[in-house]
Amino acid sequence: MDQQTKFKTALAALAASAETKDRKLTKADVKEFLEDMDLGEEQMKLVYAYLASKHIHVEGAELPKVEDTPYSQEEQEFLKQYEKDRKAFRQCAEEEKVGLFAKAADGDVQAKHRLAEHYMNWVLEIAEDYAHRGMMIQDLIQEGNIGLLIGLDTLGLMEEGLTSEEHLEKEIRHAIRSALDEQEGEKSTGDEITEKLNKMADAISELTEDLGRQVSPDELSLYLDMSLEEIEDLLRIAGETIEVADSQKA
Repeated sequence: MDQQTKFKTALAALAASAETKDRKLTKADVKEFLEDMDLGEEQMKLVYAYLASKHIHVEGAELPKVEDTPYSQEEQEFLKQYEKDRKAFRQCAEEEKVGLFAKAADGDVQAKHRLAEHYMNWVLEIAEDYAHRGMMIQDLIQEGNIGLLIGLDTLGLMEEGLTSEEHLEKEIRHAIRSALDEQEGEKSTGDEITEKLNKMADAISELTEDLGRQVSPDELSLYLDMSLEEIEDLLRIAGETIEVADSQKA
């Protein structure tokens, strides 16, 4: 196995390990997986940056310096309004939170509402960690708020060894990362469909020229080695932009 393949294999194993640790690693974890790579400090920063792009947090890791990506105009307007709105969020005193967490764990609705209001500022801070990765900041905050509510509802079931706040942060981050992963999956599916539509359009042009007439869905199915059902689905997506002959007339 050459060094490049070995490195890619180690990175894949490291990412898989992070999945079992709620996507949180220590620098020691990373060093253990890459101990045979003989990487310098700048190279390790690039590894941390790669893991960050996969929504994997390495505690204490220093990332390469990059210029801050500005928020879009729409995001800036949202954040300006959010800043005004969050001044009304009531904060809890530290000694008050202990009792509220105990009541919320027992299902007290008012305690959950009070804690939700207190931690809405925290949701914004966490959401900003995931900004500029394909979702607008307002959507990230919305997903984070859902995670916060789930965390408050599951306080009585939280993992042993976690504090109440650690449990809330875990659920907030999980909700945001899940939304990002889902969007990335949808983008991948969209790219695949676009590729198939382009392939079908090319096939229609070639067959129409060869046959001197409109091609039928059945002929496309044979030519592209796709099921007739898939061809018909693609034609529905394409709408009137692609014309073919009626199956029965071909």
